[in-house]
Amino acid sequence: MRPLRPFRSLLLAGLPLLSLPQAIAQDQGANDEYITAHGQSTGLNARPAIGGRLGLSLQHNPASIAVIDQKIISQRGYAQAEQAADFAPGVTSGGSPGNPAQLMMRGFSGNQILILRDGFYFGPTTMVNRPLNAFNLEAVEVLKGPSSVLYGQGAVGGTVDMRTRSPDPDHAHLDTLVSYGSFNTWNAGIGGSIPLSPTLAIRSDFSRTSSDGYVKGADPHSNDWTTTLLWHPSQNFSARLGMDYLTDELSTYYGAPLVPGSAVQEEARGLLHSSSGLVVSKTSLWRNYNVANPRASSVNATPTLHLNWIVNDWLTLHDKAYFSYAKRRWDNAETYSYIGSEGAVDASNAPIEPGRIGRDRFYVYQNQHQIGDTIDARFDSTFFGLKNRLVIGGDAYYLRFIRNRGFPDASYADSVSLTDPEGGALGNFAGEYPCRKSPTTLIDAGLFLEDTLSLTRTLRLVGGFRYDWLSLDRQNYNQNGQFNTATSFKGHYNPANFRIGPVYDILPNVSLYGVYTTAEDPPGSNLFLANKGQFSRLSHSRQGEIGVKASALSGRLVTTLSLFDIRRTRVLVQTGQDSVSTAGSQHSRGVEGQADWRLDRHWSLSGNVAYTDAHYGTFYPDAATDASGNQVPNVPAVTANLWAVWSSALDLPVDLGAGMRYVSARKGDFANTLSLKDYALVNVFAGWHIRRGFTLYGRIDNLANKHFVQWADTSYPSEVLIGAPRSFSISMQAGF
Repeated sequence: MRPLRPFRSLLLAGLPLLSLPQAIAQDQGANDEYITAHGQSTGLNARPAIGGRLGLSLQHNPASIAVIDQKIISQRGYAQAEQAADFAPGVTSGGSPGNPAQLMMRGFSGNQILILRDGFYFGPTTMVNRPLNAFNLEAVEVLKGPSSVLYGQGAVGGTVDMRTRSPDPDHAHLDTLVSYGSFNTWNAGIGGSIPLSPTLAIRSDFSRTSSDGYVKGADPHSNDWTTTLLWHPSQNFSARLGMDYLTDELSTYYGAPLVPGSAVQEEARGLLHSSSGLVVSKTSLWRNYNVANPRASSVNATPTLHLNWIVNDWLTLHDKAYFSYAKRRWDNAETYSYIGSEGAVDASNAPIEPGRIGRDRFYVYQNQHQIGDTIDARFDSTFFGLKNRLVIGGDAYYLRFIRNRGFPDASYADSVSLTDPEGGALGNFAGEYPCRKSPTTLIDAGLFLEDTLSLTRTLRLVGGFRYDWLSLDRQNYNQNGQFNTATSFKGHYNPANFRIGPVYDILPNVSLYGVYTTAEDPPGSNLFLANKGQFSRLSHSRQGEIGVKASALSGRLVTTLSLFDIRRTRVLVQTGQDSVSTAGSQHSRGVEGQADWRLDRHWSLSGNVAYTDAHYGTFYPDAATDASGNQVPNVPAVTANLWAVWSSALDLPVDLGAGMRYVSARKGDFANTLSLKDYALVNVFAGWHIRRGFTLYGRIDNLANKHFVQWADTSYPSEVLIGAPRSFSISMQAGF
């Protein structure tokens, strides 16, 4: 058994936050539904949608939930939802354009983290999700651990829901943002809510982000338009019709190549350690090894409809339906391999000189159509004299996903200089066209129930169950258009999952909880990459979690602490751009703590810390590598965040704030021969409230200009993704 000293240390660190019986006893009658001066916390009475259909408060939900609302997003200058999610305990993001919405939590990443948009699932996370502009969002909600009972497949490490802003039926609002910063980075947004009649309101938000990128030539930009129409003819019925339209071009920076230390004049220090002697050349920092005309673009359109009907005091009906269309295009040189000896040739059969970087070409074109509906009924009743709330319902969706891809027959399409990559054109290489076509059809129908039973005034039992009928038709076609029977397959699966756990109120504002959750669902990697024979049974996971949630000092202090243990078997892991492997099993355990403290009307603190121990079971990612027992790549043992805000500093209309983010060392490959060093980033901001509703912000991110590796994508083992250097921005926000 591995030592548990980090567990003990973090528990001891968290005990002072929980040793509050006297303060809490004084505040038993206090209402903890509060919002601090700058949205630092909404208290334990908040009822985030991600917590399930029972409408449980944070205090009485047996799960770890974090909410980063629009006030926090605006104050800290998060331009995209993934940046906001990074503030939740134990969460890190990837930033790779090949997997553009990749998050890690509780030792799992990629498609083992479910990403939702207003509660809707749109397919495998890393393949279909895109970075979202934070201006259009009301909040980013994070649920930790398996949530297959609530949302179905692909939710072992956790679930993140991007919640868009809703209309205000009573008041008109206008919100604007304009920001400019380093690397010619622009962020702009305008949106507002208007009551059209006593029963009808509309909200529309448009935002645009654009940048030259901290690596020249990456040039990301996006346009996001969301509109929601709310019809509320009575207190008992509402209909919400929404539309989201997103177009974007991702950053096309795929990382810096790993090269032998003996081959460079000066290495970039403080980034990594390799037992194979690999380093990142200092000349590679902020260099783009992609072609001069890359592409990573998409168009996404999603209309949605929510209906809510309170039939009577004990029955509420809810239905939500959606349609999604998406078109995505990648055309890039994505893999950069150092050529260490003679004999390598490019696609034109020209020799590649040792010391150069050999590049591939890879294109992927995706078209996706999806339609789905969820209906549920909520019953409030008594059960043998005990208060009970039961939700029962079902959902179904049809997903058609067509993936066209191609790459040259040669190992290297061309090569560029290590110190001065020349860019070059995409080209057209032998073997690249015609494309390899892979249409996939996924049909799912599920039945679910959730229940909370109040056994006593202070003890309740929360449970849930879900059963699915899942049909997968995975087709592959050769380049000549012939159907490939060797890799194509059909599968029918029936996952059944449950969760159950008690919540006990030690005091009115202090609750203990425990929960046991299962997650039987498609394997952990991208299901749309799996071929015949690569898996025959669904993955199975189970999690045990215990925790405590407390509010004190009239609601000015809110703290949570949780311990978890997750075991997952029959895991499928992506080991290359177009390949997967069965990992066998993975075991993750850890502890997470969070605290939000409003000291007085001027000072507030918000912070969290998480420890995670994640290892594989039996795992052979390829014939030459035995990764059994190894640490899972990109999983830091410790992550920590801390923000301090001084509001109305010196009684002036000025706010000052500083934040620190720490990420400990991680492994960068399956063999654990590559270690990514730890890093700490410091961000600062100053806000001047010019007049009511108008605030001018200045920010500096990565104040010390720390060089660090953000992510090591195992699909691109010859390179690592370098994080952003120091940057500044100035922004004007207005709301009235």
